[in-house]
Amino acid sequence: MARPREFDTSTAIGGAMAIFWRQGYKATNLPDLLRAMGLTRGSFYKAFADKETVYFQTLLRYDTEVVSTTLAMLKACDAPLATTCLMPLFTPSGKTDMGCFICNAMVEVAPDNPKVAQKTQEMADRLKEGILDVLEVRNVGTSPAHRADLAEMILHLYFGFQAMGKSGRAQDDWEGRIRRLLGEV
Repeated sequence: MARPREFDTSTAIGGAMAIFWRQGYKATNLPDLLRAMGLTRGSFYKAFADKETVYFQTLLRYDTEVVSTTLAMLKACDAPLATTCLMPLFTPSGKTDMGCFICNAMVEVAPDNPKVAQKTQEMADRLKEGILDVLEVRNVGTSPAHRADLAEMILHLYFGFQAMGKSGRAQDDWEGRIRRLLGEV
């Protein structure tokens, strides 16, 4: 009879996500990862195949906890201006100094890992669709193609905002910029 797991998988994945987010995938060695997850080497290998498997599970968790929550927030917004609905994307969070987990994954891991590349692209596409929905509901832009272009630009601005936040750059007038971009001045 197999021994039952003596750790909470969710807690372990949370610890892994925190260290990958803070240090990056490549800089996180196995001892760091084991400490962050609260696991022994034996428990780690019984539950997870390798570091890459754990990393992908942290990406799935980010999708569930952050991307899905962000999309729900965008969908639930009933403000008359699109800028008001989009501003939470451009408001520093407690983790802004670590950047966006998707951005970090796209830059560091996706170029060498097709599975991570596909997942990060799926998450980015979902975020873009959420932004596009905000624009469509408020009839922002001159045509559907214009709204799609605006959604793409806002997604790229969001990723840039996250990257610049990681570098410690001041978070200045994003609301004004988004208003001007959307013609809501």
